[in-house]
Amino acid sequence: MKSTIVIIISTLFGQIMFAQESNEVRKYDLLPIITYSAESALNLGVIGFRYFDLGKENKDIPVSFLNMSAIYTTRNQMYLESGYQFFLSNGNRIEGRLYYFDAPDRNYGLGNNPNLLLTQNETNEILNYLDIDVARIGFQGSYQKKVGKNLFLGFGANIENVSKYDTIPSSFQIIQGAEKLNLLQNRVKGKRIGLGLILTSDTRDQVINARKGHFIRLSFLANSKIFGSDFEYHASRVEFTKYINPYKNHTLAFRFIQDWKHPFGSTGSIPLYGLSRPDGRGYFRGTFQDRHSQQIDIEYRLPFWRDGNLGYSKLHFWKGLGMVFFVNGQQAYGEMGSYDISNTNVALGSGLRVLFNKKNRMNLRIDFAYGLLENGNGINSRQTTFSFNLSEAF
Repeated sequence: MKSTIVIIISTLFGQIMFAQESNEVRKYDLLPIITYSAESALNLGVIGFRYFDLGKENKDIPVSFLNMSAIYTTRNQMYLESGYQFFLSNGNRIEGRLYYFDAPDRNYGLGNNPNLLLTQNETNEILNYLDIDVARIGFQGSYQKKVGKNLFLGFGANIENVSKYDTIPSSFQIIQGAEKLNLLQNRVKGKRIGLGLILTSDTRDQVINARKGHFIRLSFLANSKIFGSDFEYHASRVEFTKYINPYKNHTLAFRFIQDWKHPFGSTGSIPLYGLSRPDGRGYFRGTFQDRHSQQIDIEYRLPFWRDGNLGYSKLHFWKGLGMVFFVNGQQAYGEMGSYDISNTNVALGSGLRVLFNKKNRMNLRIDFAYGLLENGNGINSRQTTFSFNLSEAF
């Protein structure tokens, strides 16, 4: 978005104060929001978490939760999303995500270099992406059985259907990079259905806002016509996250993600929204997209508050705040080029944290990131991103 103004309404401040002063176990967090952007005009929505103690007060079982976000814009656009992580009393896990988007998106073409250039005939504006209007509905889910002290093995499913994909505006002239769009022709609409296996090792001290431990996940999903998929390919993913507690309640967090996508045989294909698309802050997701991708995130979290020491006056609002500083690198490769560490696209950023729920260490996250890639946002312009949500980025 070119510009975003976020207005946090008065209920937010009431909830923050309540989080600092109350020792009660909160069953939910709810944040009404109003946003405005040039692309979508006025947005009205809500972000929330609902907590469950499925471990029956067993401290070795993490708190389960259901999160949701719902946003409707005055231009009749809609974003609906819900995720869940249920940690059962026997140690098994059920995780997943549901979503429905009917709103604009951007297509930067295929590859690691967003050098697509086009002119919108109606405005004569030169862009390095194609504006599109998309309707997507999807489900991701997994069930994992505890097979060791911190080890979980199970199966997963990924289902998505793209029912609408229209260019905005309908009239444009491509100046550069037409082949990057042509390679995605006939790989947009339709459904992809994948089934596979997931292996997880998890030693985090807390799921919502970890300070120490690790999270490692290996997954393999096959998308096949046997399952009803319109596209045939297999997807492999390695995710490694490490949390270090260097001082008091500070956190140094590191994350590495590697994605591989391979079409089945000579007739298989990977759809646009099935491509590997890193989502590091600083760049619009989809700026870099190809068969494979790699992403590295490093973040330092510096809270100004301490556990068990929140009984201060409400006038000391700043003691419920925190800061983060982060850097990430990402690249996509495979169909349009090979992997090279020098092709990593770096972004820097910082953010504000507001303590929202003391018991579950839930923070309100406000981040600003700056992409260092020249011409990432067109000619002689770099990309920036602004994110506003509950919970940490990872």
